[in-house]
Amino acid sequence: MNILYYGEPNIARGGGVGSVAYYLPKALRKKVGVTYLSGIASNRTFPETYLNVFGKFVKKEFDIIHFNADPSWKNGSAALLRFAKLRQARTVLNIHGIPQLERKAEQWHESVSFIDWLSTLSYCNLADRIVVNSEFMRNNVVTWYRLNRDKVVVIPNGVNLKMFTESNDRIVLDGDPSILYVGHLSRLKGVDILIRAISKLSSDLPNVKLHLVGNGNAPIFAALSKKEGIEKYVIFHDWAKPSKIPSYYKSADICVFPSRHEGFGIVILEAMASGIPVIASDIPSFREIVSDGIDGRLFKSQDVDDLSKEVIALYRDPYLRREFGRNALEKVKKYSWEKIAEKYISLYEYLCK
Repeated sequence: MNILYYGEPNIARGGGVGSVAYYLPKALRKKVGVTYLSGIASNRTFPETYLNVFGKFVKKEFDIIHFNADPSWKNGSAALLRFAKLRQARTVLNIHGIPQLERKAEQWHESVSFIDWLSTLSYCNLADRIVVNSEFMRNNVVTWYRLNRDKVVVIPNGVNLKMFTESNDRIVLDGDPSILYVGHLSRLKGVDILIRAISKLSSDLPNVKLHLVGNGNAPIFAALSKKEGIEKYVIFHDWAKPSKIPSYYKSADICVFPSRHEGFGIVILEAMASGIPVIASDIPSFREIVSDGIDGRLFKSQDVDDLSKEVIALYRDPYLRREFGRNALEKVKKYSWEKIAEKYISLYEYLCK
């Protein structure tokens, strides 16, 4: 079986899109043939020129064309999708998020244009299968793009187990406890909720420190920390190279992910693979990853008081923290990229019948 895989493999951007683009083809290549076609990206892994790709396309050398990003007319990928239909090649399209819902959670006033929505809708109609990373995303994609539910397949994102599980690198993270957040600094991700929760619990845990690793609206959240009178408890680390991220996880006492909206949550997998206890907001996509009270805790979404209580309770119970860490390490095994690749290969085989 030969796969033409279109994506942007720049893992430095982080998140689900970059991880799927980078790690999935590597895992797939162990079992099927993969030709990687990059768009405009700074890091091109397995590059193939469009000319060579179209030459192979004409010869019908590809069984599946897999798009890990919305096709675009600017780089030829939209034409590739339409050409695939003419050649009767099977096509798969990943959708990682719904811009309308993300902008609503971020409170952006600018809405997604009708043209952009219509473009995505047309790509969804052209593709043989749409792959999303959670049941929550499946429900939303079916609703927003008016698709038959059977056309949308759930395959979760994976995690590089070796990178996080086997890492022994550590750095000094001040605080007792040291609370870690990794991700984009935005309202969508609930960073303001986390800062207010630290303000609530600082009197109970006077040595607490919150470590924020990521870029985004740092000045806004620095101002919020100052307004709450807890600037000395909040440390901004800016963005870190992917190779350095495991050392942050390994050095923290507790990881918190307070997102208002999320399609999946690959950072939760990273924390779990590091054996670090997780507290996450009780949103649908996170409930698909975290089993509350077994391998992590879920707090009532956007509830600052509930989050602060969960942090205090988990910090004061070291046995529970170790138990969460052990259970998380066992659960995360099913999210290895090798196991995720097997799910994609099963989909490819089904489409090729």
